[in-house]
Amino acid sequence: MFKFVKFVELPVADQNRAVSFYTEKLGFKVAQDSPYKEEWRWIELEVPGAETRILLTEQQPGSETDRPRLVLVVEDVDKAYRKLSREGVVFTKEPAQALWNPEEAFALLRDSEKNIIVIGSQ
Repeated sequence: MFKFVKFVELPVADQNRAVSFYTEKLGFKVAQDSPYKEEWRWIELEVPGAETRILLTEQQPGSETDRPRLVLVVEDVDKAYRKLSREGVVFTKEPAQALWNPEEAFALLRDSEKNIIVIGSQ
């Protein structure tokens, strides 16, 4: 029946700043960038090799949360942490064993829009 998730929404205050962060620091690609509504564009980002895209939606005032907005899976959390740190990504939690799964490692970072992003091994 269902084949895959086309996109998930990620709220951002500044689309240009978010595109720069995700493309230059995390290696995402811009899959679509089209006019959408006044002073806002329809921007979909893709993780190379993944089907699901990330749609940059307009962040609403007061919508900041301390819960993760996005979870990205990597092969090696420590290696990804070191590489991204060299790229200037600021982590709020260094790699650690996940409390919810002792076989999983994770680290936390904040993107350019103050969203919490998890990088995890599963």
